[in-house]
Amino acid sequence: MFPNPHEECLDLVPREEMETRLEKLRKAAFFDPEMGKILQAIGESAQQLEFDVQGRIRIGDKLLKYAGLSGQVAMVGAINRAKLWNPEKLPPEEKVDTAKLRDALSKFAF
Repeated sequence: MFPNPHEECLDLVPREEMETRLEKLRKAAFFDPEMGKILQAIGESAQQLEFDVQGRIRIGDKLLKYAGLSGQVAMVGAINRAKLWNPEKLPPEEKVDTAKLRDALSKFAF
């Protein structure tokens, strides 16, 4: 779980996706000062989530506060992660925004 650095939400990254990204970091020089700062920034901001015996997860208070989460949470899929939002911060979803979708797909040549 990460605080999204561009939006006031949390990014829930699946283990497989995270392992792919961590592999890139593992290839860096161990005592590289710049890499040390990068790893520290990631480590102090992220939280590895574990299921309890009832299948629940507990997100730390620091991350909950960052995203303004309490009570209900809106989960929005984003291909390689899920975004957790305070429902009050999401725009109303009364219709499919085809212009937004067209723009996103054209930038990626989907």
